[in-house]
Amino acid sequence: MKRPKMLMIINFFPPSAGGGVYRPLSFVKYLSRASWDITVVASSPGEFWICDRELESQVPPDVRVIRTGSFSGLRILNKLKGGGGSRRSSTRFDILRRFSELVFVPDTYIGWVPLAKRAAEKLCREEKFDIVYSTSPPDSSHLVARSISHSFRIPWIADFRDPWIFLHMRRPPTPIHKKWHQHLERSVARADRVIVTTEGHRNMFLELYPDARVEKVPNGYDEEDFEGIEAEKPEPEPFSILHSGLLTLGRTVEPFLLGLKRFLEERPGARESVKVSFIGIRESRNEECVRRLGLDDIVSLEDSAFHKECVRREKRSHVLLMMKHDDERYRVIIPAKLYEYIGARRPILGLAQGEEAADLIKAHSRGEVAAIGDPVEISSKLTKMYDLYLGGRLDEAYSLVEEAEFTRRRAAQRMDRILRSMLEDR
Repeated sequence: MKRPKMLMIINFFPPSAGGGVYRPLSFVKYLSRASWDITVVASSPGEFWICDRELESQVPPDVRVIRTGSFSGLRILNKLKGGGGSRRSSTRFDILRRFSELVFVPDTYIGWVPLAKRAAEKLCREEKFDIVYSTSPPDSSHLVARSISHSFRIPWIADFRDPWIFLHMRRPPTPIHKKWHQHLERSVARADRVIVTTEGHRNMFLELYPDARVEKVPNGYDEEDFEGIEAEKPEPEPFSILHSGLLTLGRTVEPFLLGLKRFLEERPGARESVKVSFIGIRESRNEECVRRLGLDDIVSLEDSAFHKECVRREKRSHVLLMMKHDDERYRVIIPAKLYEYIGARRPILGLAQGEEAADLIKAHSRGEVAAIGDPVEISSKLTKMYDLYLGGRLDEAYSLVEEAEFTRRRAAQRMDRILRSMLEDR
């Protein structure tokens, strides 16, 4: 039987790393195994902060990857600086963001669109594709797929890992920008299928675009990431707390550290037996906060590590810290990292309240939840988990079982069914 052919427009693709890479990479991997003939159009390396060459080994050998040049503010900045890095000046990047919001619509990666379109058009003139797929952020990737779908009459599936950034996550700088973003989002809502990751985003999208054909395909963790490290576990001491992921765009260490400081004031004896680590890209205000609160001896901020090392560190930590943005606009998001924490099978301390992410932790007894803006509650949850640790009952207090429903394999199976239903609708 002939394999259906899919053209995938993916800006962030290995060796790029970070939270936005793993979902589309897993679709490439598992859909290829499900008999899809896949071609990926991606930017050349250097389009994102983080690079992880090990991830390239997860791209199946029968998947064709077409690399294009690009033009983005981040790529130019990295060239001027002679490469990336894990620590960014908060002041400098605040200026860069404000400039980017004014000049680049829908985002700083708009310079990739004409180059990606040219490469995709060349492919579509040479062969016939059954589906074109795009994923965001960056939202500009959808503009490539929209053009290809219209020009070559190919069914289009638009996968939103997050809501449209400059309408729902960040405020457009002017009313003109807002109308422009609304027009672009509306055009993407006309895709043959729109995919979202949470029920909150699905409801929001349908309220704006009632005629859109919206499906929910949740994020998940890749169980293959944990192969070979199943037996890893925390050392008895110290009591280790780990946050793995970005500390940018409003997500900072300060809300958690205020709760940590209060906990240590109430339990001064714990200072010698607690260690908190943050791994990943961050802005300089985070180090400043650690110093200001006098927590240098307990809290470390480390540079990005390869993904395999991150999940190994997660397995070796007593508690995994998940922090949502302290912003109402981010309530409809469940961080992909939360699913990875579930895959690591360690207790979770989630700073998120009254939303799907918090409900997921509570419903599955995966850990504790505190409101991100409440140092008293954060301190209380730290006290509870620390006391469980001291009593040797931390792991038995929570459900640390494997959750097959949260795997990326399961998400890819759901995506496969949607894609094949699109083929039947043609």
